[in-house]
Amino acid sequence: MIVSMKRLTLVGIRQEETDILRALQKIGAVELISVTAADDGGEGAKRLDEAAERISRFTESLSAIKPYAKKPGFLAPAREEKLEKMFADVGEAETASEHIRAILEEKKQIEARLEKGKSTYAALVPWADMDQKMADLAPTKFTHYFIGLVDPAGEAAILEQEAISAEFYGDSGNRAAILACHKEDARLVAGFLKTINWTDVVFPRMEGTPKEAMLALEQDEIAGEKRLIELQNELESCGVSADILENAADALLIERDSLAADTQVEKDTDLFRLEGWVRSDEMDKVEQALKSVTEAYYTEYRDPTEDETPPTVLKNDKFNTPFESLITLYSLPDARGIDATPYMTPFYIFLFGVMLSDTGYGLVLSLGSWLFLKLKKPKGGTADLAKVLFWGGISTMVWGVLVGTFFGLDFDTLLGTNDVFPLLIDPTGNPVGMLLFCLLLGVIHLICGHLIKMKMCFQDKDWQSAVFDNLSWVFVLAGLVLAALPMASTFFDPPLALGWFNALHLNTVGLVLLLAGAAMVLLFKGRDKKNPISRLASGLGGLYGATSYLSDILSYARLLALGIATGYLAMVFNTLCSMLMGGSGVMKVVGFLIAVVLLIALHLFSIAINTLGTFVHCARLQYVEFFGKFYEEGGRAFKPLQYKTKHVQISK
Repeated sequence: MIVSMKRLTLVGIRQEETDILRALQKIGAVELISVTAADDGGEGAKRLDEAAERISRFTESLSAIKPYAKKPGFLAPAREEKLEKMFADVGEAETASEHIRAILEEKKQIEARLEKGKSTYAALVPWADMDQKMADLAPTKFTHYFIGLVDPAGEAAILEQEAISAEFYGDSGNRAAILACHKEDARLVAGFLKTINWTDVVFPRMEGTPKEAMLALEQDEIAGEKRLIELQNELESCGVSADILENAADALLIERDSLAADTQVEKDTDLFRLEGWVRSDEMDKVEQALKSVTEAYYTEYRDPTEDETPPTVLKNDKFNTPFESLITLYSLPDARGIDATPYMTPFYIFLFGVMLSDTGYGLVLSLGSWLFLKLKKPKGGTADLAKVLFWGGISTMVWGVLVGTFFGLDFDTLLGTNDVFPLLIDPTGNPVGMLLFCLLLGVIHLICGHLIKMKMCFQDKDWQSAVFDNLSWVFVLAGLVLAALPMASTFFDPPLALGWFNALHLNTVGLVLLLAGAAMVLLFKGRDKKNPISRLASGLGGLYGATSYLSDILSYARLLALGIATGYLAMVFNTLCSMLMGGSGVMKVVGFLIAVVLLIALHLFSIAINTLGTFVHCARLQYVEFFGKFYEEGGRAFKPLQYKTKHVQISK
């Protein structure tokens, strides 16, 4: 069901605001509504920015040491920590974070220096034979130097210039060159160099000759690499601080949310006012939390007005609750609508089994989900998904027995029986019969959607919509099924025994229902129109809508498609691996071992890929065909002020 929401107004003493907000955050029962103007650059915004900056520092440090922290097993439950311990670790985490950030900064500086040194070294290679100190090549009172690289043609042109004295280094290609000229000729020489392939070079500010500078760079690289190894070892040793950083990061997330809540509260000198949404079944919980802090407060609860949009909260029993996650994947219902979870759940489980339909696959799926829940102890959406797959696996096991398959093998072969299985129908041996059965399931699914809509209409005291817009289509769909059942029964092996309901009776009843439903649509679809011609046109348009029902019903052919795909894929894997078991002697043993490994791997792959397809397509049948008949979407999630953590779970 959808829990009704109440609009809360809370007035309290300004000095007790922080304690009250923390009490509300602890119980996670109030979604705050901002009653203040945007705080651009105010005190609240600055505090939020500071909190975000601290979280960013901790997150950066944690990411750096996470690869070196002790890793829990895959099925190990999430780590739990007390809130007091999390906040107590903030100081130690600050120290650890500063140390880690200092290591990272030094590593960054060394890596940048080494990268620059490599490029400098490469630039000095052509000058390795020069025995002059680089600093000595500065211009003098009478002499100007040009330092650069030149190709062979340019070198020849330089040698022809009487005003230039040149020295060249290197053996081939672009050679390093030092040109000297009288200072009065410097402008003419510079113009000449522009006519040849000349590249100016600026020596680095280093002592000694290029060769000495290169040696110094090599030594610096050795020292830098050694220091990087030391820093890496030091960083790896910081892995023990991961838990502390996780605790502190989550503590600061909680503190940031509390600060954000403070910016949504209206304040004056002595009092503050808070507005929010509260679940009607948690009003007492809110009152107890407030009384644990102070007696000096005022609260008022009221129903939402027509122009207000309260959040949507779903509440179901233990069995249906995990399937709420499928609703949220689609869209939450309108807060004034209906919760589809208890109606969808049995159909989802039922159709899931039809699509996967292999007892062995269902056993692996249910057992794996159960072990994951027991050992990992997940929370939230992950736990809900595991429970959905658990019940889907149970349904798959049941349907596997009905169609007689176990990891692609038939039960008669496994049990040594003769023509006992399938108990219901063989999808591979009688695909037409299975297709008709799937389409029948689709019609039942659609009829139930209309029946739910009828219930909603009667609750809204709109009996005309219930009868003329929904019961009419129930008659049409039921009439089509009854009329087609005698012919469809012949496709089953053995043919369905209709008993007293022979073909004549079924055809008569089906035709009556079909005509009655069609007449209701034709005559009352446009009941709000006064003009009889417009009313008749609306009725004809409504009857044309039968084509959409045809496409809806045909969508359930995917039940057959996925069921057959699962069965044939498993059969192919079994056949391939059985071929490896042939041969004799040592090859038979080797082939057997390889086949066993392949069988396990291939069937696990098949389970994974077919479960994914089943999950998606089964959800699609609910979202498009089923929900399309009654579901009113458009709700928004309830987002109370609460403890939100990323790394650890808070223990009580």
